[in-house]
Amino acid sequence: MTAMFDRHLFTQIGLDSGALTMLGSIVHSFGEPGEYRATVRSGELPEATFYISVDKACAVAHVNIDLAALVNPDPDTSGCPPTADRHFVVHPKGYAVFHVSGGPGGYSVNVRRAEEDPELKAYDSRRLEPGDIFSAILFRPGRYSVRNLLSEGQSQGQSQGEASVTVAYPVPGDTAYRPPPAAVADCGERIEPGHIDLLPMQGLNFHLRVPGRIRIDLVEADDGPKSGDSAPDR
Repeated sequence: MTAMFDRHLFTQIGLDSGALTMLGSIVHSFGEPGEYRATVRSGELPEATFYISVDKACAVAHVNIDLAALVNPDPDTSGCPPTADRHFVVHPKGYAVFHVSGGPGGYSVNVRRAEEDPELKAYDSRRLEPGDIFSAILFRPGRYSVRNLLSEGQSQGQSQGEASVTVAYPVPGDTAYRPPPAAVADCGERIEPGHIDLLPMQGLNFHLRVPGRIRIDLVEADDGPKSGDSAPDR
């Protein structure tokens, strides 16, 4: 069997919680029981519709919602309708995990009560709410900047919603490498800690305490030692 890799997994460098790609996901709890109608959006354009039932009688603690499969469902070879599920059920104390399984991504999610009451506030993943978690994986080694685009104010010359991340370059070893558990950043008035060191392929979970949109940009790549640096002297 030939392994297939999505090139977008290796070519995407920056991350934006308001435009999800394969390297980021959002964990959200709806809390209130009810029927919800949701749309997957690319920019301002709706790409797909799905439904979420938040039901106390449901024992499901979390539900994974693949935005890419909703936008581009793959019909099976028999010609039957696409198999992507468009109705999900979760307990009020459970979580919905919005993620992207493939392709360029760039998706956000807008969720409203199914009864379309204009007085009820919609959930828009471009503006994360307190209690949300944004999970990121930074593939390329190097130094990154992290910003909460919704934060305001200055503290000691630096935005209160800024931090930095360094992803180490892989070092060959004698045993198979396993990434450690994800690091955690707390996003309140400030992002704490202000600097985070990650090992290769180690995840980073941002716990939102205030409204936020997390943007991660590569500042300086680390391409490892040059080939001549490790060459023995002659």
